[in-house]
Amino acid sequence: MGRDFFDGSPAAHGVLDAAAALAGPDFLNLVFNGPAETLNLTVNAQPALVAVEIAIARHLESIGVPPSICAGHSVGEFAALVLTGAMTFEDAFTLVQARGRCMSDGVPEGTMAAVLMLEAAKVEAALPEGAYIANYNGPTQTILAGTKEALENAATAMKEAGARRVLPVKVSGPFHSPLMKSAEEAFRAELKSATISAPKIPFVSSVTGKHETDPEIIRELLAKQICAPIRWTQVFETIGSVPAAECGPGKVLQGIAKRMDNAPDVALAGTLEQAAQLEVAA
Repeated sequence: MGRDFFDGSPAAHGVLDAAAALAGPDFLNLVFNGPAETLNLTVNAQPALVAVEIAIARHLESIGVPPSICAGHSVGEFAALVLTGAMTFEDAFTLVQARGRCMSDGVPEGTMAAVLMLEAAKVEAALPEGAYIANYNGPTQTILAGTKEALENAATAMKEAGARRVLPVKVSGPFHSPLMKSAEEAFRAELKSATISAPKIPFVSSVTGKHETDPEIIRELLAKQICAPIRWTQVFETIGSVPAAECGPGKVLQGIAKRMDNAPDVALAGTLEQAAQLEVAA
């Protein structure tokens, strides 16, 4: 991912070079070439995603498509904070490396699953013990986290409650759930010395789903985010029905937006070709 931006955009190239200087000489080879099994490990995936996301966003700025409001889903929140001016790239990237380590070291056994076509309130009402809501990804998609046994029980309970499907999510732990408490505590210690400023561009937190401006509140929310559910439904409601760009590989956020009323009109920007379409629209 991100190779075309590295080759074709001076702005993106500079960001990815800066990431390589911090992460080591093998970083970009892993990002561009994999193998996927290694890149998908949390300790690698988190800094890789944030570096590529910021590189894409800097490219968009360079072609006349700057952000007017920023938000990020899970680790993408660090990229959003860099774009708002609340954090430097170097500080955010270093924090994300630490976050990846905290979420990899001593992670409890567990997994995640997606519940499709069932209202969030009904998901909440049907949750068995040991299962937790990890992501509110729109009115009819909710992600669960928990122990393997709890999620097996949850799959049965959700189908009985009316869910169309319950699908496993390929992750290495029960992220965004209370089971990650030790990781939250370890990362909180890393955050203590981080420099965080008031955002210069509006920033919407994925923990509260609201605009946040106070640096100390943002610091606390970044720690809580490891165990707290991602309230992406509320994030999109706060942003409203405006043109938006998904600065990252894939089209997950676009898919969520299409399943919501009055959500942002999300255009893809995961490749140079897609970004060029945004330039034309601007």
